[in-house]
Amino acid sequence: MLIEIPKEILFDENLIANFTELGYSHFVVPARDNIEAYSSFGKGYNIDGKKEQIFHIHMCPKDNLMWKQIDFLNSNLERAKQYEDLKLELANKFKNDRGSYVLGKTDFVNETLDIISGKSSAQESI
Repeated sequence: MLIEIPKEILFDENLIANFTELGYSHFVVPARDNIEAYSSFGKGYNIDGKKEQIFHIHMCPKDNLMWKQIDFLNSNLERAKQYEDLKLELANKFKNDRGSYVLGKTDFVNETLDIISGKSSAQESI
């Protein structure tokens, strides 16, 4: 789930504390390329690798590139289906390995962001 949040409260300690009370862990997703850092909350992970039902909440301001990615996928059903297929494949392959799951999506997400920003693979190799 992606929630729009004003920059002023993006990393607000009270907001984080409220989610912590609900059983969520807070993570700062670091800035990368054209995406500013944002907040993410996760619930359902266990240290022993067994997982319960897992929930993710990402929070960022509307000007964060994450919103453009969502808008792009909502308007490009073929690309969205490719992303869905990849996520399902990775979820099956890395059931209890969140890090590998996220890394497995990295190239696809970066390619999508390049499409959005107008870059092409040919431009990057020049």
